[in-house]
Amino acid sequence: MRTVRVSDEVKEIVDRHVASGSAPSGVAFVEEAIRLYAERLEDDEDELIAAAAEGMAAIERGDYVTISSAEDVEALRERVWNRAMILAEEMRANRPRSSTPRRTEAKAGE
Repeated sequence: MRTVRVSDEVKEIVDRHVASGSAPSGVAFVEEAIRLYAERLEDDEDELIAAAAEGMAAIERGDYVTISSAEDVEALRERVWNRAMILAEEMRANRPRSSTPRRTEAKAGE
């Protein structure tokens, strides 16, 4: 086993979790934290690779927009805005209506 020095702040976090019973020991807590962090890094890398592959496939299909002027930027901005508004409307249409009335507070003296 190796000794790793940590800041007082990290030690307090570890100690707090061990004292609360959420971790059986400081070593177990640190090992799990490192394992989870490593998994997250690997997941991030996998997502980045997938996004790059998706982007390359889109380029190969010709599914991209070339921006070379201020007008192109404005046209793309408008296209994205219009698509966002359509998606927002679809979300509103699919959202279940609440059957409970909203609570309002009466003003003093009412």
